[in-house]
Amino acid sequence: MERPTDEALRRAQTTLRGLVSDGPSHLPSLNLVADSIRLELEKSGQVALLYVGLTRYGRLEPVFGWHIVAEILDAVAANLEGMVGGTLRRLDVVSDFTLTDDAFIVLLSPPRSAAVIADDDLAAVTRRVYERLQSLLLNDLAPGVYDRVHPSVGSAVLAFDEALTFEQNLQHGLALAMQAAEEQAALYDRDLDATLADCVARGDLEPLFEPVVDPEARQVIGYRSSLRGPFYSPLRLPDVLLDVARRSEVLASYGVVAREATVTAAAGLEPDALLFLGCVAGELPNAAVVAVSEFYSLNRALVPQHVVFEIDADDLARNTASTLRTLADVRDLGFQLCISGLGAQFTALELIAEAAPDYLCLDPMLIAGIGADLTAIEVVQLLVRFAGRIGAQLIATGVRDQEQQSLLARNGIELFCGEAFARADTRLPQVTFPEE
Repeated sequence: MERPTDEALRRAQTTLRGLVSDGPSHLPSLNLVADSIRLELEKSGQVALLYVGLTRYGRLEPVFGWHIVAEILDAVAANLEGMVGGTLRRLDVVSDFTLTDDAFIVLLSPPRSAAVIADDDLAAVTRRVYERLQSLLLNDLAPGVYDRVHPSVGSAVLAFDEALTFEQNLQHGLALAMQAAEEQAALYDRDLDATLADCVARGDLEPLFEPVVDPEARQVIGYRSSLRGPFYSPLRLPDVLLDVARRSEVLASYGVVAREATVTAAAGLEPDALLFLGCVAGELPNAAVVAVSEFYSLNRALVPQHVVFEIDADDLARNTASTLRTLADVRDLGFQLCISGLGAQFTALELIAEAAPDYLCLDPMLIAGIGADLTAIEVVQLLVRFAGRIGAQLIATGVRDQEQQSLLARNGIELFCGEAFARADTRLPQVTFPEE
């Protein structure tokens, strides 16, 4: 009988404790689900488990808000429920599927015509569940959900072992199913890494620009930049591309190609305009050195004082002391600094103050709630005071309409970026200010 790794067993134990617990002992309790499995094991000697993993919620919330998580869970649950009565009918369901944090567990018994579950039956069911979820995430939810939350489905047969307790048997089977799901997810990640490496090798990265606007002065002060991969690839979304690059072995090469493409595409930049360049903190030292020697040769408008390196607030929490020293060195070279994601990470405010950035970008999800949520307005007011204290200028990102812009302006925001002024474009977008 196949044995799971010790790490898989530990994770399975943690998952089971999250599902059912008898309190002080923190051991899986024998609820109705477990009793159903026990009876099936005693009758046929085995039961199958499907493990449906959805492990990337953090990539959704900055784009759609935290409500999208509940919508996805509800949609996946409804689909599994429909499959239990239809697609999975060849295998009788021992119990309703169970949700634990970011995964579903479906328990299956053998078909009525068989004493045990055949490998082909289990493989076919696993494939159908994956294909149904793939279709759901691609077609039935908000565009881009599938690329950001890729499902993984693993299955395993839980065979009764007399040398183990019932709880150990259950843990053993779940660990095998989780391992299978992780292997599927790892295969998808390897495909993404290969796609990124290919994009970097071919220079197939396309810059996008959004103007940063001061409506009161009727002026565009600069452009925030991002990159996307080829339209036909899963890296076509800028946040997905950056997430893959952030953990890739080709991060340094990606950064060089990305900045060269961005700087070259910004050829029409006005002499005094700023260019905001997104950067992972870990590659910032190399990026700044390369910028000093190469940016001006690619685009004569880009002296260091016109380049703003932008990092995410989360980056400050990783290797903080080294990052703060790097930021100080970058400023000494003449570049400006921007920290984005402000409002999403209040715990980082002390570090942000120490980093002494020139600009701060309010998180788009904070801006999205500004019209309907009094708390969002109060947070903006607090951050306006914070920015004033540390001498940074605030930029509201993701501003969608005039109403949002007016409300933010009344609460102390002067700089804006978003669809209210121009959509992101491969060329520097033009902004037309209304007649006074």
